[in-house]
Amino acid sequence: MESTMNIPAKLTPFSQSILRPALASSLSRLASEQAPSSPTPSDITQPQAVNAFLAELVLATWGGSEPDVGQLLGVAPPSVTRKGKPGQGMKRAQTALQDFSGAYTRLRRWSEWVFESEWSQAQLLQVMEEIEPKVAEALNWVHVLALTAVGSYQHLGTLLAKKEKDPARAGALRLGLVAGLETPDSRFLHGLVVGKPVAELRERFGHMPLAQEGEVALPRVMDAPEELLATPPVDVWNWDVGRGQKRRGEAEKQALSQAGMLGRSGVRKAIDLTQQALVAHAQAREALAYVLAAARHWALAAAQEGADDGRIHHPDEIFMLEIEEIKQMMTGEWHSRAHVDILIQERRKAYEASSVDETVHDRPLGVAGYDTEGLLHPFQSPSDLTPDAPPGFMALATGWHPGWWRVILKAEGVIDRGGHLLSWLASVARSGDLPALIGGASYADWPSGVRIRLNPARNRAETED
Repeated sequence: MESTMNIPAKLTPFSQSILRPALASSLSRLASEQAPSSPTPSDITQPQAVNAFLAELVLATWGGSEPDVGQLLGVAPPSVTRKGKPGQGMKRAQTALQDFSGAYTRLRRWSEWVFESEWSQAQLLQVMEEIEPKVAEALNWVHVLALTAVGSYQHLGTLLAKKEKDPARAGALRLGLVAGLETPDSRFLHGLVVGKPVAELRERFGHMPLAQEGEVALPRVMDAPEELLATPPVDVWNWDVGRGQKRRGEAEKQALSQAGMLGRSGVRKAIDLTQQALVAHAQAREALAYVLAAARHWALAAAQEGADDGRIHHPDEIFMLEIEEIKQMMTGEWHSRAHVDILIQERRKAYEASSVDETVHDRPLGVAGYDTEGLLHPFQSPSDLTPDAPPGFMALATGWHPGWWRVILKAEGVIDRGGHLLSWLASVARSGDLPALIGGASYADWPSGVRIRLNPARNRAETED
């Protein structure tokens, strides 16, 4: 798929120029609202640094165990000087969930307005001024709801562990309570499973990236070649939303029964809040995808203006420029067309020479499913899956994204060498009750074809020697 769609594997200068300041703004706002004494991370280009900061904020708001919260976000146990309490976290979470509904609508409407715009230079300049604030707003909601989801999930685990002393059983019950949750990601997969018409998929999911989240230059569903989306109904192996929903209902009955009359209300609130927060976080990621898709649409419109007067030669070159440089090009501040050409050539050379940042870690965490087994199949990219590959394998990879959908639907279970509780892989695995583990960096040493047993409730995988 990569060769067909020319998907970049790292952030282009254009993406960096809008994401980095937006991310800095979001994290600064988050710190001031959630824990004013917490300094923002110094290196926001590293996902692990951002996740470590979020882990600190979860503890400052919700309290809890440092190792547990760190494991949920795939980072070392954070250190905090003062912890919050679950009651404080739940109150903030309920407010965030109420406010997010309006924010989601607002961000989506702005994105749709950008797509419907008839471009003049004045309109291009107006939208350009609005891109970074909208990206910052969307990122802020992703982070706010990350705190809500991680905090409520670990609080739910604490409540369950008080009644169920066997950690594996408590872990399995918590995984069951979040199984079958429908999200934008799962609805896209379901559309592919049942063979929705390409036009319908593009209309509903056109904004969705087909590779690395956050990269504006990469193609979306709306740009995908028809052969990638036009498919007969897929023979799905183990991804099953209906089974997940049934399992969730059974787990809710079990959890409430164990809680007893006195504790039932508290457990019910924790279950509802956790489920709502996980779905809302996936929706916040979708809101960000809408905004970034609109930014891509704007950039290509600006590229067309640049191509019309010969300042750039191909629309893709626009992504080698930072957003302020595009403004300078459009307003005539760059008088030399040769200057633009030289800059683009230098940027492209540096971009092609830069390495891909694959964040992996060895803090295994089961995020979905039940105990299962199968033959290990390591993947470097989705294109490693051949059409005649037998289903039922245990897929091991890193950098999971929507382009991996065929692997997801054909696997018995999945392992992410990096990842965290709120990643795309975790979201779709929970939706389809697909056994999944994140933080499997050490499993990369296992040979292909070895039979392994995946134990999500026990947070581990084992070879069957």
